Parts: sequence; structure tokens; C-alpha cells
Amino acid sequence: MAEVHVIGEIVGARGVGSPTTSFFRLGGGQSLWCRWEICVENNGRWSKKGGAVREDDDAKPYCVDQEGHPVPSEFGETQVCLCKPGGEALWAHPIDVHYSTTSYRGWPRMLLEVWSQDLGGRNELAGYGIAHIPAAPGVYDMDVPLWRPVASIARERWWPAGIWAGFKGLFLGIWPRLNDGINPKGYSQPSAAKDMIQNLATERTNMDGRRNLETVGTGCAQVKLSVITRGFVKLGPGTSPQLDAELERRRREKAMDEDKLGLGTDYGKGRRRR
Repeated sequence: MAEVHVIGEIVGARGVGSPTTSFFRLGGGQSLWCRWEICVENNGRWSKKGGAVREDDDAKPYCVDQEGHPVPSEFGETQVCLCKPGGEALWAHPIDVHYSTTSYRGWPRMLLEVWSQDLGGRNELAGYGIAHIPAAPGVYDMDVPLWRPVASIARERWWPAGIWAGFKGLFLGIWPRLNDGINPKGYSQPSAAKDMIQNLATERTNMDGRRNLETVGTGCAQVKLSVITRGFVKLGPGTSPQLDAELERRRREKAMDEDKLGLGTDYGKGRRRR
């Protein structure tokens, strides 16, 4: 059975918010925080060997569903960081999760949901993001683009309803959101937001999914990950360049040994010479 160990941190976010929006809201800074989830496909092939545990009881996992049963996904929230609009927020939120699997299908993905909090404690959506966990072992510094749905679609932007929706977003921070979000109640639950962020509707049913959703970029989140893999050579090629190179080297060595023994394989075509 192969294993994947992901260690790292959500470093922070930058470019979220704008001084113009802050001006229309009578100035002041903004505070950013983030909900996140590392999820795998629930196909019976993936199981979680290690993750966050509760502070009061190390034997109980932190990530559970509504019934209190452990789930294969890993999720959490960062602390709130005060920053300038459009500036940089630092979270340094740790991530440590360990999976075992018998298949490449359903490789882990990281979902992000960034929120902005004003001085009165009111939260507004800052953006969604998704990053695929790299399959090759190594250390990665990733910038994850953030986006949110636009207040009104392009053809209705200058209609009265579209203008009013833009004013509500500019002055009050009321932007459109995806339904349910990423585990807002503190336990794992399915939601339309997760499916839309991952674009699962297109993958599973050939529906339009996220293609008809108009969005606007709102900044980026910074993630640093270290990926450790073990046992994927047994599952075959296609996992990472390092593993493919190792398999290629072994095939070449086997072909050379057979030539020395007089077996004479035609390397690359997979058949013996006559």
C-alpha cells in the first residue's frame, strides 16, 4: 500500500481587498482569515493514517462528520490577521496529514475559502481557491489564485438590478457566494460550494459546472508544502517524474543484462529478437 505525507503551512494571502473599497467604507484596515480543506475522493481507496487531533483528547480526531465519525478529509481555520487592504496577511497555519492509498485516482486537493473581517466583526467573502497537491515528492511554494462570483453577469451589469448589486458589494460587502461553503459548522459536510470549486459537476455528469460562472480575481494565497511519498513504484508509472525515471533506469538495466546473457531483447518494442 502506497503512502502520501503532506507537511507544510498556509503562509498567508496578498492582494486581497483594495484601498478604493476601504475609502468608500470610511477607511480602516481589514482582517483576513481562511477556511481550508484537503480532500480526497471517497472511493474506498484512500484512508487517513494521521491528522489533527482534539486538544482535550489525543485519541479523538479533529476532523469528523455530523455524526462524529472520522472522515478522510483534513480541514481547519486560520487565525485572523489584520492587514492593509491589498496588502499581505500572514497566517503561518500548519498542515500535517498522512494518507495511505492503493490508487492514484482521487489525489488530494486543497480547497481555500478566504474571508475579510471589518472592524465591527462582520465577515464578507474575499475569495475561493483550489490547489492540487503535487504528486512528486519535494518542497513546493505555491501561489493559489483566489476568485469570487461577480455581483452581476456582464449583460446585466448596467441594468438597475446590476448597478444596485454592485453598490451593495462596494459599500456593504454583500457579494454573491457559493451555497454552503467549506464546512462552516465545524464538521465535514458535502456542499455545492465544494463541488463547484473542484468543478466536479463537469467531471461527473458532463454538465457546464463552473464554465457558466462569471468570476473576478481577488488576490492569491501562499501555500508551502513538503510532499513525501512511499511505495508508489509498486503501483506503476505515472506518479511522478522521479518514479518514472527510476522505472526507466530499471528497464534499461534489465535490457542490458539480457543482452549480456544473450537473450537479446529489442528494447523499446517489448519483443525478443530472432
